[in-house]
Amino acid sequence: MHPISSTSIESLPNELLFPILEACVVPSLFSVCKRWHHLLDSEAMPSLYNKIAQLHFPKGKATTQRTLMLAKVYQLDHGLTSTEKVYQVFKQVFTLAKSISPLEFKEKTEEKRGLTLANYSFYLLNINRLLLLERLPGGEEYLSREEIKHLPLEKKGELLRDWIAENCGNIVDLDLSRVGLTYLPPEICQLSQLRTLFINKNQLTSLPAEIGQLSELRELHLSQNQLTALPAKIGRLSRLKELCLNQNQLTSLPAEIGQLSRLTKLELAENPLKDIAEKIRQRFSIVE
Repeated sequence: MHPISSTSIESLPNELLFPILEACVVPSLFSVCKRWHHLLDSEAMPSLYNKIAQLHFPKGKATTQRTLMLAKVYQLDHGLTSTEKVYQVFKQVFTLAKSISPLEFKEKTEEKRGLTLANYSFYLLNINRLLLLERLPGGEEYLSREEIKHLPLEKKGELLRDWIAENCGNIVDLDLSRVGLTYLPPEICQLSQLRTLFINKNQLTSLPAEIGQLSELRELHLSQNQLTALPAKIGRLSRLKELCLNQNQLTSLPAEIGQLSRLTKLELAENPLKDIAEKIRQRFSIVE
């Protein structure tokens, strides 16, 4: 059986060619032929940008709203085309990945890096795992060890779970403010003794449901992020006294917040809130 030649691929109709290109996009494909360039520019890149936006904002937002908010997360000029926005997003992601794992990316050029949703998801998870690990006690020193520095990004990211299990069982206060997080790794739930958690001034667009497993948490500070929704599991934080959500993109609150019987401080300034359960509004004297 002969492998498919580039000539036979080029002869495919758009509906068959599009998913092939979308699954293996690298910058060099744009120069193969005018047809490929047009299909990538007009369909594949807009589709990819929309899917990245949906990854960050999975609930209750129209496509246009999602893409506008993604541009805010990455501080993109709204005048850019979808292709240019995808390039800028990946450029920022690759730059950050290279700063965290320089030895792995020493020989890689941008022309060889795939512009795919799977690739983006991979980097999103592992970069944020390492940003978290760097802020845990001893984490930065651990990552600087020679035997660790040479590991690929994925292997470094996988170290987070074991590091928390072996070294962070007694942490009660953690400050992750201004770390550059765009995603909060679910491994955060392993910090089971946390009482105070600051994650202010990042670019978080959502919280993992696992946040509800931090049963000892008293204070949760999430101001100045890009949160558009909160997980219902936040209602399991039965000891929570303070929840600070100023300057986010919240349009509603989960009714489960009304179950937080010990909550005495709820800060919601500068959110486009539209839908708040009556029980929550009355309890905290919220005026829409």
